[in-house]
Amino acid sequence: MSLGSLDEAILKSLLFVGIGIAVWAIFAGLVPLSVNGLLGLVVTFLLYMSVYLLISIVGWLVIGFPLHYFISKYTNRSYLYYAALPMAFVLPSLLYEGSLLLGFAALFQALLFRYYVYKEI
Repeated sequence: MSLGSLDEAILKSLLFVGIGIAVWAIFAGLVPLSVNGLLGLVVTFLLYMSVYLLISIVGWLVIGFPLHYFISKYTNRSYLYYAALPMAFVLPSLLYEGSLLLGFAALFQALLFRYYVYKEI
């Protein structure tokens, strides 16, 4: 049973989704640009990335790695299995007008992780 290339897949999935959310926040006007100009933007970005990485790493340790182990051992490693649990966070947000950000972040992280963990070199 091969678990794939875990380190590269985790780093790429975390960074691509994290930077994607940061770019989206800038274009959506969610970042305070008038505080101190560029300095305010840099401080906001560093604060965001540190909290995002903390939440993501805890999520991977508690949910992601055990789930990846069971998917690799007992299934055919389909994208469907990797998307099933994050969709449990997205669907209630759609029905009850909640925040979709964490659900979609988990979904995109899981799908990117699946892509990179078994990608042929």
